Amino acid sequence: MAKRTQLVAVFLLFLLATTATTVNAKKKKKTKAADESPAAVDSPSAEDASPASGDTKLAASEEKSSPAAEEAAESAGEGEAAEAKASADEGGKAEGGEAEAAPAAEESAKEEKEGEGEDTTGDDAAAAGAAEDPPPGSQLEQDIIKAEKKAGDIFPAGACKAEIKLFCEGVDVGNRSLERCLSESFKLSKAADASADKKFGKKCLKAIRRFKIEVYKDISIDKEMMEACKDDISSLCDDDFLYPEVGSVLACLREAKSGGKVSQACGQKVFEAQMDAANDFALDPQLNETCSGDVKRLCADVPTGEGRVQDCLRDHRNSLNWECLAELFRQEIESSEDIRLNTRLFKACLEDKRRFCPDVLPGDARVKDCLELHLLDSDFSKTCKVEFERMMERRASDFRLDFNLRKYCAEDISTTCYQDAEDVADVTNRDAKVIECLQDYRGELKDPRCRQQVHQLTKRASEDIRFNRPLAQACKDDSAKLCKDVPPGHARVLLCLQEHRKGLTGPCKEALFQEEVRFAEDIDFKFPLRQACTDEMQRLCKDQPDTIKCLQDKVEDADMGKACRDEVKKDVQRAAEDYRLNFRLNRECFSDVQHLCMHSCDAALESGGTESGVTCGGATLKCLTENERKLSSKTCRQELFYFKKRMVADISLDIPLQMACKTDVEKKCGGERDHSKALACLRGKRDELTEECKEEELRLSEMEASDIRLTPTLMNACGLELNHFCRGVQPTAGLAFRCLQMSINEVGMSVACKAEVDLQTFRQSSYYKLDAALAEQCQGDVDALCRGIDEGKEGHSLVLQCLVDHQANLTGRCLTETAYAVRMALWMYHREADLVKPCNAVVDSLCANRTGAGGAGSAGKAEEGVGEAGLVGQCLLEQPREKLGEECGRLVGLLGQQGGHVGGVIDTSQLEETLARLAQLQAQFKPEGESDTEEGGGGGGGKLVLTGVTAFVAVTALTAVLLGAGYFVYRKCFDPTRNYTLMVKAGDV
Repeated sequence: MAKRTQLVAVFLLFLLATTATTVNAKKKKKTKAADESPAAVDSPSAEDASPASGDTKLAASEEKSSPAAEEAAESAGEGEAAEAKASADEGGKAEGGEAEAAPAAEESAKEEKEGEGEDTTGDDAAAAGAAEDPPPGSQLEQDIIKAEKKAGDIFPAGACKAEIKLFCEGVDVGNRSLERCLSESFKLSKAADASADKKFGKKCLKAIRRFKIEVYKDISIDKEMMEACKDDISSLCDDDFLYPEVGSVLACLREAKSGGKVSQACGQKVFEAQMDAANDFALDPQLNETCSGDVKRLCADVPTGEGRVQDCLRDHRNSLNWECLAELFRQEIESSEDIRLNTRLFKACLEDKRRFCPDVLPGDARVKDCLELHLLDSDFSKTCKVEFERMMERRASDFRLDFNLRKYCAEDISTTCYQDAEDVADVTNRDAKVIECLQDYRGELKDPRCRQQVHQLTKRASEDIRFNRPLAQACKDDSAKLCKDVPPGHARVLLCLQEHRKGLTGPCKEALFQEEVRFAEDIDFKFPLRQACTDEMQRLCKDQPDTIKCLQDKVEDADMGKACRDEVKKDVQRAAEDYRLNFRLNRECFSDVQHLCMHSCDAALESGGTESGVTCGGATLKCLTENERKLSSKTCRQELFYFKKRMVADISLDIPLQMACKTDVEKKCGGERDHSKALACLRGKRDELTEECKEEELRLSEMEASDIRLTPTLMNACGLELNHFCRGVQPTAGLAFRCLQMSINEVGMSVACKAEVDLQTFRQSSYYKLDAALAEQCQGDVDALCRGIDEGKEGHSLVLQCLVDHQANLTGRCLTETAYAVRMALWMYHREADLVKPCNAVVDSLCANRTGAGGAGSAGKAEEGVGEAGLVGQCLLEQPREKLGEECGRLVGLLGQQGGHVGGVIDTSQLEETLARLAQLQAQFKPEGESDTEEGGGGGGGKLVLTGVTAFVAVTALTAVLLGAGYFVYRKCFDPTRNYTLMVKAGDV
């Protein structure tokens, strides 16, 4: 009977207190003079004290606010403050500790007995019971909850009676006014005084928490939220079938807010609820319902507040029940939008936010983006950096934790990566499948903002392995073993793994290669290169669309620093190992690779390649080169040529050649480390090379012969000559080189250029494929007539000799090209050339006076000087056929065929016109009766001989000078009309 009387008294007392508080507030508004009684202290109205107004006052406190309190007030005004530590500690103990519940129940029971023992009324007993903390789950607690729900506010005569009098006196009951006043007052007090929890009793803090739990279970208690969200609830969440569970309407509003579907006023109220839930898991109805068991089991000793319980649950992720895991992840997704919802991160970074991003408004991850820009700044706090990188590591594991990616890539994910998204629709995605999909199809993404976000996340992944989920997972053990002392960041762990590439496990090696392929796209993804070349990028490549290509083009510039040059060469070297590491080539040649070279890499992968079955070792690049004429893409041909141009300049990029000739270089060339010198050595000892090395050297030589720009030695020696004598002549198909051959005796030809042309002509006579025109026109006849020739012995003019022997059976223009090749071999006579060896005896007996030491027709070495070409050939042409012998006569006789004269086989009108013009000029300005040669090859007597255009220009200039001098003398001395001035001295001088 006494218990029932007590419960009735509780209701009567609460209603009476509610009425009295309201009346008291109204009286204070009408009264002009304040009551002198100490119990009646002036306090602001409920309207002024509302947290929504941002002007909550501590009415009973006369202490001056400290800076810490001002800071808390500022944060609270923005909605950014987390629960104070004291509140969290005490609340956590009240919520999680069953040990405290029992004493409270015993104390309540004791007081109830004492109330019965004493001669008190039922109302007094009820008042005493309500003022204490009722036992959890007791009927008294349930009745208080019902009363608070009905009034829409915390029980004013309950556990917080003293606190209300101290901080919130005069605040109207209802609309959560008392609860908000107490909550805000506690935050401000806690910021101003670390011992504020002494002013706020544990029982009051528990009562506040209990009331908030009920509010978020049933938001109809919060009249302000219901008013702000009534239209949104009506249109989006008014369905008892879809939302029957406790807290489901708030869950619906949260989801709608995330999609931008709620009004601004409603969104603000929902955000306030999210702030509370971020601090205390129990204020999130779904999280509390699904995780309470796991909290008691795994995190019982963790105090509530500041998201600590949520952090504990994440640390025990693998031990959580499925429903709890899903709800925990859902809250983490919500927090990605606003840094204030990540209480731990916000607290750690508040000062950095004020320092670096003072004008950045919260929301839409703007503050996070701003802080990330300053993450590497020297004055960025270590505390914030640790927490921020922790957040970034989590964000890299699932696209849904990246607000901007989730926002801007929604459509592309649904169309391009829908299958990966479906696989992780209801669970946490810990392998970043969707992120990988977006990276793989970045070029196909429709939304440019999505492409930018993917670019940004790839940049992060290239700088820190922690933000690269696939690589971090695949190389977890390798990193711990090989790079345990390497600190993360600045791509240090990535570089460590690259340095230990050969020692990596298979999965790690494969994952590393795949990431390198992805990073090849942009210099933003090449942190070491970007860091080493920061200055060069500004000075040399500022306005260039492709910074990587620009740096490669300028790698030998004097203005490029050594660190940048070394890093560029290292990057180019790595790209040469597999076409997929060359982004432009991979992109432009993708279809041609699929069509022509799909299986080119198989052998390299099966044999281990250069990295145990990961890279192709240059096999695909070699295939593309061999099938260049079949390439369908013009841009592919352009990128392939660009690569070949770099390769001939640095043959270390020719991976097949390096692999095939490694042993030969060690044995035959003393392990020469200079690649250019090593190649020259190999070519000088070609007969001693292994078959594999010999084959690769011939392939490189063929490539060089296809375009004069791919012959660095020739380009370096004959650059001026090409510009002077062969301007406008196509560099391909051997045309420009033939122009140089035709200009060999011109006065403007340097000794170095003559020597290089002579050397290349000698090499052409040894192997027919080094003559591009001959190889093209005669390949059919070679296949038909010279099939028995051992390709391994090629390099000794075997095919050319075969074509000469079968000259009567040659088809098309093959006879013309063969005649030209023989003519040039005789014109630039070398005794060592296998093709002209049948004529050596004739030359020794009949043309000994024509060979000349060091001239063309001897060794052809640049350092010895090169005389005038054609001396030996002209001598042989002048000899009777019977003196030449059968074999030599066959060679010389071939010169009488059509096109046998030098230049007659060029099937290009442009070159024909050039050569014809040169011949006409020579004939026009050559003095009559002048012999074709000068004694001593122009090297003796110290005299200067001018011929052709040069002589004509010189004579014209000399004539002009003489005429000018004569005219000057005439005007000076003999011209009677010359002006003059008469000078007369005055008398006074």
